[in-house]
Amino acid sequence: AKDSVKWAAAVFPSGVEFGLEVVADPASRRMGYMFREQVGPRDGMLFVFGELGRHSIWMKNCRVALDIIWLDPNFRVVEIAPNQTPCPEMGECPSITPMRTASYVLEIAAGGSAEQGLKVGERVQILSEPPLRP
Repeated sequence: AKDSVKWAAAVFPSGVEFGLEVVADPASRRMGYMFREQVGPRDGMLFVFGELGRHSIWMKNCRVALDIIWLDPNFRVVEIAPNQTPCPEMGECPSITPMRTASYVLEIAAGGSAEQGLKVGERVQILSEPPLRP
């Protein structure tokens, strides 16, 4: 079953590797990085949506700033929302919605995509067992 993948690796075009937690079901996607005290500089979370869409992300209950990277079915970057800061405890928490459709969302610590020089159109290699399919 494709849901058996819980960990994967992302190799950025820079050659740097990130260890990923894979979240593929609605409950774990909803939870995401909520309540985590930190995200390491080479850690990430890969959201697997299973269908192409304009998948929104929000920073509710997040405690760390993140870069949000939307990927197409071939793991090409379609959009990057850098340095998204946690929502305040009280008050509005807007959703971050991409302009283009994607099958995956990759979240890493804020500043990581700039540090790696990641650009729209580049492909991030995702390595997992079994291989991920949208």
